[in-house]
Amino acid sequence: MPTATYVSRINQIDAAQLDEEIYKVLRNQAKEITKYQPIEKIDRWQPEIDALLRYLVWYFSLRRGNSTFGQQLLDLRYENITGTKSVLYLISTIVPAYARDKLANTDVDRNFKTAFDRIANVARLLELINLLVFLHRGTQPRLVEYLLGIANSSSTVHKPRSIGYSYMTRELLWHGLTELFTTGLPMLNFHYLKHTAKKLFAGTSNRANLRRSFPAMNRSTKCSYCGDAPILPVHAGCEHLFCYYCLKAHFVATRDFQCPECDTRLYVQDMKTYRSSFPSLPAEPETS
Repeated sequence: MPTATYVSRINQIDAAQLDEEIYKVLRNQAKEITKYQPIEKIDRWQPEIDALLRYLVWYFSLRRGNSTFGQQLLDLRYENITGTKSVLYLISTIVPAYARDKLANTDVDRNFKTAFDRIANVARLLELINLLVFLHRGTQPRLVEYLLGIANSSSTVHKPRSIGYSYMTRELLWHGLTELFTTGLPMLNFHYLKHTAKKLFAGTSNRANLRRSFPAMNRSTKCSYCGDAPILPVHAGCEHLFCYYCLKAHFVATRDFQCPECDTRLYVQDMKTYRSSFPSLPAEPETS
């Protein structure tokens, strides 16, 4: 493992992430420039455009110095990189992505494409293993750095990474809201809240006791909840029919439900599949 001054793991990961974000910004700008061109022509040359953008990023950063754009933003550099290693870094960055995109847009032999996919999966597995090793050793977060024997080092001496208080506050607030929306909101029973609010604010109706043991269905029958033709029609004690999922969704949230048409209280144990009953036809007389 190459010797290098200590660089925090988060700075190294952020530098790699910033490099990818800078490339994505340039790619989006290129799409904006060509958005009025015929899309079939742009899609045909998209792998070449992406390869050119990656080359330009490399040429104006690592080719002219010893650090990428992401490293420059975080005061990092490759202390032991040479011209040959820089070119190999470019090839390992451009060629796999170009080959993947080119194969996706062209008709090639299925066996060749399967073999390429397997090689790509092995490369992703090696990237994962290298990342796990990086978390232990603290250097070379990317596989290409390990293969070329290059490592990050600080371009300044004893200069800690400064993070503003306002930035930290925004990050804490954002992560707090994210946890609320992704964890807290799915735990709220909106069906039950809606049902409770309707019981509190809706006026009483004289039709609340209307019941019919077996509803009738014809061509004009609509689901009493969604207003469309019932899909897998069901009923639960009143004269109206519902789609299976319209009624089942309410019964999953609460064990009782008020029919929006007749205000009858429906219960989960009364939910039944609608089956039409036809009068039996008289038997045909036997012919001798």
